[in-house]
Amino acid sequence: MRVSAELLRNLARLSQTDRTVLSAYMDLTQGWDSVKQFLKKEHKRLLPVLSPDEKDLFETSLSFLEDYIKERKSQNYHGPGLAFFADLGADYMQGVELAVAPDPFIAVDNEAIIHPLALELDEYEAIGVIMIDASCTRILIAAGSVLDDMDALCTKIHHLSKVGGWSQMRYQRRRQKQVQHFARDVIDKATDVFDDAGVKRIVIAGRDRMITALEAELPKAWQDKVIATVRWDLADKDKAFLTKIRPLLEQAERDQEKTLLDQLIGEIRRDGLAVAGFDDTMQALERAQVDTLFVNRGMDKVRCEQLVSRAEATGAYVEFIPANEHITAVGGVGALLRYR
Repeated sequence: MRVSAELLRNLARLSQTDRTVLSAYMDLTQGWDSVKQFLKKEHKRLLPVLSPDEKDLFETSLSFLEDYIKERKSQNYHGPGLAFFADLGADYMQGVELAVAPDPFIAVDNEAIIHPLALELDEYEAIGVIMIDASCTRILIAAGSVLDDMDALCTKIHHLSKVGGWSQMRYQRRRQKQVQHFARDVIDKATDVFDDAGVKRIVIAGRDRMITALEAELPKAWQDKVIATVRWDLADKDKAFLTKIRPLLEQAERDQEKTLLDQLIGEIRRDGLAVAGFDDTMQALERAQVDTLFVNRGMDKVRCEQLVSRAEATGAYVEFIPANEHITAVGGVGALLRYR
């Protein structure tokens, strides 16, 4: 499973119980052996500070984690990272594929530690990608350093012949219709995939003519989600594509942050639908008033976890903001409200 808003909501509900919950974040960039050594070290660290009942739960949760690791290894998963959560009292176990390598840690507490997932979802939100040329398209989901094929559609579109006169004009009209039908089929498949994945941003890549044909068939709601079009050869390597689009995705994220932060500051200035500071924001979260939570990325992790957990449990959107004069001036945290 990928990081998603639904996943975060489910994990946030675990934090409202008194059960012992295992949260594990693993960095796979150094290979599976390094993960094995990390788990061994954390097992040794945690065992002495647990009660007998907690030890039993911890050992059982670790066995489920080990089973999950064996499954991912057997499927040739290579990272960059994994997270795993277990709440035995709730009969809940969930593994998560991460888009970037995490800071590895294991925690045993009465809640799932979810702020690293919320940060990833904000910074490396799933992007829908359509790669297209005159014979094939790839429908992909990009997140961080991961680019996954979701579907492919290949139909040969005949190239123009050198037949002159009316024959060439008829051939060109027929080819244009083929391109149009192909583009419609691609849009139908892509919108289904992107809806399921909760995609809010789209990048279209390929040859200029096919990009134009695809854009012409996009419904208005999806046109507004296109953040960039990129000239691309489908035979080129995916890693190079991720490198090429990374600045585009980062700029889109910064633009969104600025728009939302300007809205927050404006509402605070007019004493409107906004609050600022830890205490007032937490109270608003407890009352399920918050629409969008703003958190300074450098905030203390304990406080950050408290805020994010309540936000996810109540369906609020979480936006992590780099340190700047505005977010610092309001105490590093604020929120746009649904109602007073």
